[in-house]
Amino acid sequence: MNLKKLNLIGFCLSTILISSCVQNSTNSNNQTVTQPVVIEQPKQTVFEIKGEEIPLREGPGKKFKKIINEKATQYLGETQYAEVDYSVKVEIIEEKNNWSNVRVVEPSHLSASHIGWIPSEFIVRNVPNSGTSEKLDTTTYEILKTKHNATVENFYVLIKFKDFDKDKIRDFISKFRNEQTKKNANVFVYDSKSVQQLIDKYPLEKAEYLTVADHFVATSTFDSPKLLMWYPYQDSQYKEYGGRNWKKDPIK
Repeated sequence: MNLKKLNLIGFCLSTILISSCVQNSTNSNNQTVTQPVVIEQPKQTVFEIKGEEIPLREGPGKKFKKIINEKATQYLGETQYAEVDYSVKVEIIEEKNNWSNVRVVEPSHLSASHIGWIPSEFIVRNVPNSGTSEKLDTTTYEILKTKHNATVENFYVLIKFKDFDKDKIRDFISKFRNEQTKKNANVFVYDSKSVQQLIDKYPLEKAEYLTVADHFVATSTFDSPKLLMWYPYQDSQYKEYGGRNWKKDPIK
């Protein structure tokens, strides 16, 4: 066999070998499994508060002193304590024994003065969103009156359920806002129709004042929708008029 034939055979064998290698490499690449990309969710750093009049303390426990709100104390002339509630947002500095050291971040003007310990149970952690929201049963309430203007809506609402507390009323108002309001709104909640003719009356006579005070359950304003004013007419005037159906803290 001459050299030309040997070269030709060698060339053919080389071509076959290279083609085989390329094919194997292609098959190998086709079999590569693409790994799913995992995107980490950002860690929650700002938290809402569930509760009202929660005092900030100097340490993690009720044995520690409440922190005094110096500006409010100076302005009112009597001791006022730094507190947090539904209207603020906080960041957590430290956690210990079911207590959290927090700093108010919203509103920002409280950030320097409102730093202290609260029970961790009052901090709202992220809850997975189910994608659905339970709607109000329209048989459980009635809109007694509306009084709207160019900037604010006002709803006067009768609730027909009796077994309520602050949390249930707050939940009701939140859902009511989502379903009924179209812009900034004040929501006033009553538990009796006996107040219907007194809603717009001012001033109120003694008996009328007591009626409104006993059945005006709560109000939520457009500028602080998460902050609930509980039985707002049960005040010093209520005490002076001899009101006995007290629903808040004991009369001082």
